[in-house]
Amino acid sequence: MKFWTVVMVFVGVVGAENSDTSGKNDHNKDEHSRLCAVLKVAVNKWGEVHTREPTDPLRKALGRTIFGDEKGGDLGSLKGELPGGYKDVGGRRGTLCGQPREEDGYTTVHQPRWPGHSAPHDMVCLCTVGPGGWPLNVSENTLCGGDKETLRAGSGKGWGTVGIPSHHVEGKEQIQATWTNVTSECLQGGKEKGEELKDALNKFINTLVAKPSHAHPSRRQLGEGNPGEFYACTGSKTYGVCVMYYPNDKDTKTWWKDLQTAIKEDEEIQKQREEEEKRKQQEKVNDKDQPRAERLSATPTTTNQTEASKQDNLTDKLRRLNITSGTPISMPSSWLLRAVFLF
Repeated sequence: MKFWTVVMVFVGVVGAENSDTSGKNDHNKDEHSRLCAVLKVAVNKWGEVHTREPTDPLRKALGRTIFGDEKGGDLGSLKGELPGGYKDVGGRRGTLCGQPREEDGYTTVHQPRWPGHSAPHDMVCLCTVGPGGWPLNVSENTLCGGDKETLRAGSGKGWGTVGIPSHHVEGKEQIQATWTNVTSECLQGGKEKGEELKDALNKFINTLVAKPSHAHPSRRQLGEGNPGEFYACTGSKTYGVCVMYYPNDKDTKTWWKDLQTAIKEDEEIQKQREEEEKRKQQEKVNDKDQPRAERLSATPTTTNQTEASKQDNLTDKLRRLNITSGTPISMPSSWLLRAVFLF
């Protein structure tokens, strides 16, 4: 009898793990808002920089932020269809949302995406319901602004983590619902010019909460959850519906850290270009003024003193001519009278 009592208590505890008896709550509201804001501004900015050289730092960082690839991609396809990498991720939420990427490790085979892979991927981790439909077990609750019906949690199913991989693991329908109803909306960009990319990114980064562990002292979390030393963001009530970042890990490429660096580099590049443009404009102005300055320098300047000097020289010449020739320059008046009588 005592044995059955213990079993019933144990089952009750496990069942309560993914249930919520609290009042209405909008889970991950602020985190979703900040992440969505960055993604919208990034999409707008991509429209400006996607024609730049492939080596441009901001273009590469935005490519990773939006597409998970520094080369970029087709924005129209990304908006309309769930990427193929999510077709076989059931049961591995903890790996895709809570574990660092291991370049040469075992998890690489099962880790087509990782926390920090791209902003849309992080949105899937942040806003897809977990096992048992957590945290939308209570009908009034919302997750990232979406209710039970919107996020397909009505059946009590969700995306989580299991110890042994299985082809029958739940979560595909819920991931699709998140992509269609939450992620795609943020990929539309802003209809009007809003805040700058740098400001939106800083607000997002300030939302992250430090969750250091012995192995990863720099890790930071987006969303609700209480991580352990080795497990995080599995979708359960304990570990949370969240994203765990490892920004300082060598093999884990984190989009927001790369974007932060690229924005600084782009500011410096644009500053240099502006200075170069100013220099060229000044050279054009100088070139226009140069011929005029040369003409002015070639034309002698006439002054009162110069005119007086010319007059003095002329008088002196006439005086000398009069002396040398012995003939007065001015005709005598008698000569003028004879000339009149002749006519």
